[in-house]
Amino acid sequence: MRVVAVANQKGGCGKTTTSINLAASLAHRGCSTLLIDLDPQAHASFGLGRDISSAKIEGSIYNVITDIPERRKSIEEVIIKVRDNLRLVPSHILLSTAEQELFDKIDAVSRLYLTLNTIAAQYDYVVIDCPPSLGFLTFNALRASHMVIIPVEVSFFSLVGVNKIINMLELIQLKIHHLPKIKGLVTIYDKRSNFTRRMLEDIKGYFKNNLSSVIIRINIALKEAADEGIPVLEHKSNSNGAVDYLALADEVIAESDRIGLEGLYGEIRKKEEQPSPAPPQPELESPEPEQVEDQIASAALAIAKILKLYAPNAANVHIVGDFNGWQVNDETRAMNVGGGWWEKKIDLSPGEYRYKFFVDGIWHHDPRGDEIEDEPSGERSSILKIS
Repeated sequence: MRVVAVANQKGGCGKTTTSINLAASLAHRGCSTLLIDLDPQAHASFGLGRDISSAKIEGSIYNVITDIPERRKSIEEVIIKVRDNLRLVPSHILLSTAEQELFDKIDAVSRLYLTLNTIAAQYDYVVIDCPPSLGFLTFNALRASHMVIIPVEVSFFSLVGVNKIINMLELIQLKIHHLPKIKGLVTIYDKRSNFTRRMLEDIKGYFKNNLSSVIIRINIALKEAADEGIPVLEHKSNSNGAVDYLALADEVIAESDRIGLEGLYGEIRKKEEQPSPAPPQPELESPEPEQVEDQIASAALAIAKILKLYAPNAANVHIVGDFNGWQVNDETRAMNVGGGWWEKKIDLSPGEYRYKFFVDGIWHHDPRGDEIEDEPSGERSSILKIS
């Protein structure tokens, strides 16, 4: 079984359209395929049939990963037959509460991975439609996947957020020595526009060899099919949308056969065995007197702030924010001071800072913080003001 996650925290890039039509195209090629809707908005569930609604389904992926006994179901109990070779695990708005429910569970970020292991012999492919955020649910999907497709529409903001997905993948590699194959996918492409052609070159330069050779062209048939609640293959099989997604399915199949699961893990081991080249040493310049004075003044104004979190079952806690470039590393690690408490002292100059706790791969705002800010992705950051 190959697991393909379709992820991008940016909305409007064709993520759900890709999930639905890639799954349907794999099924059309004769592969037994399971589509998992991991987005609480349930757009993939609606996109495969208007009769599949949150009000009518008897179970969802939420019931599979929850720990509440009266709500718990096996994945086999919630799978819905959509077409020949195509099955769906629908989503539900309750999925948005899963992170809070599983906050103190050691296996929280591996729930989907462990679940899929139980049905590995039943499917050739699992396609996961991720939510437009990089929180608990997306981490679960990336942890379980062998390939991650990142849809990127050809626009000025096309690469916004892609770095954060790649950083999360690197964290997964660091923690559990698992790195899925990354594949960028250009979507909503209009070859008639000079602007989109220029942007395509920028995207190629960014992804290099990790960019799919398939380009999903802008196509009204894709929107019409979504409105009807069917894959584009069933709406108009000779449309550009149908042709492009069949080509993507063929590429995924060919790449899976070429690499194989053992090969994917083998590539990671090879990377780990190779010594990292020493980084080039920058030339040092003597600072100007004014710069030295500014540095001394900044150091004198720095105020020590201790941030604390109660997480008795956590294995690792990091404190990350504006003050360290949102990078998770050894320097951001908090100390376990006993009694379930973690803390870290941070020296900060006067100003306003946004920050979060990164607990065993899951982002959390500070429950003890004074101010909370809602993010466009639906997540929340804490605000720290130093005066």
